Amino acid sequence: MAITVWCDLMYSQIITICWSIRQVNRNLSDRKSLSDYSIKYLRDACHKLGDMLTQVDQVNPGEEIKVTDHDGKVRAFSLKEVAKMLSDAKKIREFQLIDHVDKWASAKAEG
Repeated sequence: MAITVWCDLMYSQIITICWSIRQVNRNLSDRKSLSDYSIKYLRDACHKLGDMLTQVDQVNPGEEIKVTDHDGKVRAFSLKEVAKMLSDAKKIREFQLIDHVDKWASAKAEG
């Protein structure tokens, strides 16, 4: 029971971080004076998101997140793989990782 509550809390936090990353990224071009701060925030948030996915993987090993690559093919990655990819801006954009992580966490939260 405690693990279920913990996972529900993690999914909620993952959804919140994904929303926050999208908002900061969306506003990045609007606020040139804050761009250095925003880029640092995005890096830190992606790092935190990766840490959270690693923690969920330790509790629920074998979980995968399905993503669509630039060719339209659906691929599944382990949470550890996605966590590692979140440190690479090119991979984040290529696989639209934030959107896919958000969808995965939302589906998990809904049960």
